[in-house]
Amino acid sequence: MLSRLAKLVSGSSAPSPSADLYRHRLAIYESELGEPEHSFTDSAERRIDIHAFGRDFVPVCQEGSDEGYVLLTNGMSEQRMPGSHGDAKPRAELMWYVREPTEEVCANLRWLANLPFIDTTWFGFGHRVALPWPPVAGTDFQTFLFLTPVIGPDKEVAAALEIAGDPVEILTVNLISHQELALIKSRGLDPFLDLLDENDYPPIFDPARKSYV
Repeated sequence: MLSRLAKLVSGSSAPSPSADLYRHRLAIYESELGEPEHSFTDSAERRIDIHAFGRDFVPVCQEGSDEGYVLLTNGMSEQRMPGSHGDAKPRAELMWYVREPTEEVCANLRWLANLPFIDTTWFGFGHRVALPWPPVAGTDFQTFLFLTPVIGPDKEVAAALEIAGDPVEILTVNLISHQELALIKSRGLDPFLDLLDENDYPPIFDPARKSYV
């Protein structure tokens, strides 16, 4: 996998997503998230666009604001992930909560969305992608961890999305530390999820977050 880090997301030979399926996904996204404030179109042969939906992450019952974006890929689920098996959902789209949809963040998200097709693998809840260097400026964390949405509208997107009879997994993108990765490897995912709750893990990606381990 790491030997192919330099391969950009444009390096695939898959067909572009059909217009009907593309619109189908976007209509489901918009039904729960509203219209995207930005859409970043992919020019690669395997087209994976990224939509940025503005959101105030402060719950309605609380005062103040915490504005950011829900980034959501559109095109990853066009194909079944080649490594999926058993009860795993064979198709997925990726979601990342960020302060701003920067070029760096979008490039990482699009690369992750292409990786199963480059490495003949699949992504599901709890899966990880470890890198040899931090993928985003301002953080020391080098491992992506995929979870599933816990915020209502995002869960509804996941529940409604289906392609060619296959349910589509929506996976949220998170960055974790070496110590947190070691905890997951030694004790499993649940103790780490408990740590997220105990530390009020922020929904919006914070590159300056300290390790919880």
